[in-house]
Amino acid sequence: MRTARETAILLAVILNRSGHTRARISGKTIKLLALRQNLRSAFVVEVVAEIAEFGWILFELGSGGFGAVQAKTLEAAKSVTAKRLLTDDERKASRRDNIDWVAFELEARPPQEDSTDDE
Repeated sequence: MRTARETAILLAVILNRSGHTRARISGKTIKLLALRQNLRSAFVVEVVAEIAEFGWILFELGSGGFGAVQAKTLEAAKSVTAKRLLTDDERKASRRDNIDWVAFELEARPPQEDSTDDE
């Protein structure tokens, strides 16, 4: 078994060699690089921390596997702020800790894809 650092180094190498600034990585690939049959969450947390040193952000995807983004690509990204994106009333409610959590939770969910059938 390889350490989290060794696994992160190998993963960073293949990501760099891909020439892409973002990528999906299967759990199988990480297991192969790590010489492991199972990926324990504690090990994944360590790999996430180690690969950050090489300029990559690694995260689990809801659909399975992992996503990776080169951190430097986010440096030019537009910033988002509460002042600009929350209404005055929402900011006031937040300061009073009187937020309508149900409404925010609905808005926080990812957009649903249309499931239209081609008939």
